Amino acid sequence: MSAAEAVSGIAAYLGRFARLPITDIESLVASGRTRVLEPGESFCRLGQKTHEVGYIQAGIVRYLVILPDGTESTKDFSFKGGFTVSFGSAVLQRPAEVAIEAVTKTEILVWPYQTLMDLYDSSMEWQKVGRKIAELLYVRKEQRELSFLQLDAAARLRKMRNQFGTEADAIPQYLLASYLGVRPQSLSRLKKRIATSPR
Repeated sequence: MSAAEAVSGIAAYLGRFARLPITDIESLVASGRTRVLEPGESFCRLGQKTHEVGYIQAGIVRYLVILPDGTESTKDFSFKGGFTVSFGSAVLQRPAEVAIEAVTKTEILVWPYQTLMDLYDSSMEWQKVGRKIAELLYVRKEQRELSFLQLDAAARLRKMRNQFGTEADAIPQYLLASYLGVRPQSLSRLKKRIATSPR
């Protein structure tokens, strides 16, 4: 992705929250560095102390934690045109408790997390961006928790399809199953049941 495309994409994303000078976005893009990750490669490892924030220029990343039995659980995904960071740990300045890794080949424009903090301190409009993003992340987290409390697996699958759209087609089945809290075999059965059930 070119610098101009990155500026356009980031401006469109952040423009939903505040009126930011395009020169701020251009400076931000110019100060970033590009990382290309292969599938399974980490953007942020568990326990990582140095936090970075990235703008996803291509590809998909997932957020994962390790359960007490040693298995991985997928918390969420982020897609092209969005930002990624191990948010809670970065805010609290703690080693990362949520890892981030590439699901597909992924290109990310990267900055130290402190760069974002400095921008938030630079103007009221950037502070508004920070507040709005934090609110969105909280709502997304709450909605996911409610899904597990209120919906069965089939309903969670339908909700995921509505949320992710065709982006989900690029995600391996075992990762989707992990995200939905079911076994891969159960996911296959759920898909068949939903496909044959009347709408």
